[in-house]
Amino acid sequence: MDKKTQNNKSCNESYKNNHHDHDGKTCSCEKGVFENIEKVEEKKSKKPLIILGIGLIIFIFGYFISTFELSIFENLINEELLSQIIYLIVVIIVGQGIIREGVESLLNKKIKIEFLVTIATIGAFLLGDGVEGASLMILFFFAEYLEDYSLDRSKRSLAKLINLNPNKAMLKKEDEKLIEVNVEDINIGDIVVVKPGDKIPVDGIVSYGRTSVNQSSITGESLGVDKKKGDEVYAATINEEGYIEIKVGKKSEDTLFSKIIDLIKASEEKKAKVDLFIDKFAKYYTPTILIFALFTAIIPFLLFGQSLIEWTYRSLVLLVIACPCALAISTPISIVSAITAGSKKGIIIKGGQYIESLSRVKAVLFDKTGTLTEGNLEINDITPLNGVSKEKIITIACSLEEKSNHPIANAFNEYKNNHKIPLKKVHEFESIAGKGLKGKISGKTYYIGKKDMFDFSQKLNKDIDNLDKKENFGKTRIIIGTNDSILGFISLTDKIRENAFNTIKKLKKQSIKTVMLTGDNPATAKNVFEKLGLDNYYPNLLPEDKVKKVETLLKENKDIAMVGDGVNDTPSLARANVGIAMGMNGADVAIETADIVLMQDDISLVPFLINLAKKTMGIVKQNIIVTLSVKGLLAILAVLGYVTLWEAVLIGDMGLTLLVVANALRIGR
Repeated sequence: MDKKTQNNKSCNESYKNNHHDHDGKTCSCEKGVFENIEKVEEKKSKKPLIILGIGLIIFIFGYFISTFELSIFENLINEELLSQIIYLIVVIIVGQGIIREGVESLLNKKIKIEFLVTIATIGAFLLGDGVEGASLMILFFFAEYLEDYSLDRSKRSLAKLINLNPNKAMLKKEDEKLIEVNVEDINIGDIVVVKPGDKIPVDGIVSYGRTSVNQSSITGESLGVDKKKGDEVYAATINEEGYIEIKVGKKSEDTLFSKIIDLIKASEEKKAKVDLFIDKFAKYYTPTILIFALFTAIIPFLLFGQSLIEWTYRSLVLLVIACPCALAISTPISIVSAITAGSKKGIIIKGGQYIESLSRVKAVLFDKTGTLTEGNLEINDITPLNGVSKEKIITIACSLEEKSNHPIANAFNEYKNNHKIPLKKVHEFESIAGKGLKGKISGKTYYIGKKDMFDFSQKLNKDIDNLDKKENFGKTRIIIGTNDSILGFISLTDKIRENAFNTIKKLKKQSIKTVMLTGDNPATAKNVFEKLGLDNYYPNLLPEDKVKKVETLLKENKDIAMVGDGVNDTPSLARANVGIAMGMNGADVAIETADIVLMQDDISLVPFLINLAKKTMGIVKQNIIVTLSVKGLLAILAVLGYVTLWEAVLIGDMGLTLLVVANALRIGR
């Protein structure tokens, strides 16, 4: 069994062990943060509040009897005994779930907070202080209800995201009839109809119509994206304007949105190291406190002749103060807040361990094409030779490229449309793989492409060699010529992303080193390096070379992040401490391998991510320090006899737990 399978098995077993029927009766800190996340938006049961209300009414009645002398009970039963019985009824009504959970944990050889509270409650009654025992159970019940409610609030954004996917779709049959079907029953190749205002139920290609689609559920960007025939659309996005028909490309369980949800749900398996430490610490912490509380009760009595009742009471207070809930929840609630904050911006964070690693990052490595640049070439320079005009060269080039399917042709088509270049008729067109294009215009043969395209003439090759000395370095060069002369060349450059410069600038302000790894030639790489102001760059790297360079930079900087989008970036993404992939246009394998996915393909989110990670880990440390400090102080005061049972649960348990939850929720703001 591999390590990942073991982790998954362990996580699943943990969910089973910690899954309780939760009506405010069991400790939320022991449940998975994403457990039952789909049900968060359901109307919460009023049962715990009803139980609490009944318990409070009976408690007040008992307190009234024990405080005031009522002649009605004078000859029937002792008021003190009656009040104790009433307090016991309160415990049974309010605390039956807590007591049951405590006993079950002990039978399973585990000591949970429910068991500690049960002991403290029983102890209070044995000491003749039923009011303390009943108030302890009521406060603990209420604390767990508030904690559960707070956790639900922290998960609500993710729950809304998960529940966005529609369950039904309008399927278009061969006879043009529309029928409503379950999304799970749709097959690849089916045609579904989506009307204005409806959610798109599947991933697929627009086969008819034109519209604007709100893709915020995928990318976090609420501005509509124009879609026409042939464009790809995604499940859980919203058709804002027009009527469209979609040819289904993926089954419902394989859609991009489904993958995002699976990644979010799986993120809890990958805990931060500090979270794993807290889990391990809590495992030994509770039994240790139980033993310490036992010694607190008996040692002063045995060695110094102190009151056994007094010290037993203090030990019970100590047990309640020692509840590890606030400590146990301090990290996961912070992590889920960070993941929620990321999801709002179209960032998929696959686990807490990557947030922790990102907070320590000293250098960010970038792939060039598709990451720092858009991966789309644009015409930069037109250089005519031998008295030929620029207009003639670009007209010939655009006329030939218009017939090509090569990606470079897109740059010429865009230039043609933007500058309204009139095209010439091309005859005997031929595309020569790996070299370029050939065709006749007005009876004359023209060639466009690499130097190899002109291998038929030694003279032309010499002319090209002379051109090389004058080449505008850092750009892709396209040569235009005839059978007997070179007419000129056109230089293309890859568009640098609009926000790339500011991204690098922000990272430098954070004292983070920026490095570019690329397979491009040194001239092209240097051009991008200088424009963006990077700290360093490494050109001519094959995928295996990139991995070696990542390993070298790991030794130099200890903690690094890698940002990429292509298949060739996958090994490097896996080798870095944190791999960040461009989501919308990135290769599927890169998205699967990466630890964090930017669904907007927006690298300006990298500085945001690092700030988010640092803020999150700062709050985690604050919560741990505050929790341990307050509990330590309360423990000392408890031993000295200055803390009561109800104060212990009000401050040391409920108060601290709500404090760390409130502090963690600041992350998403």
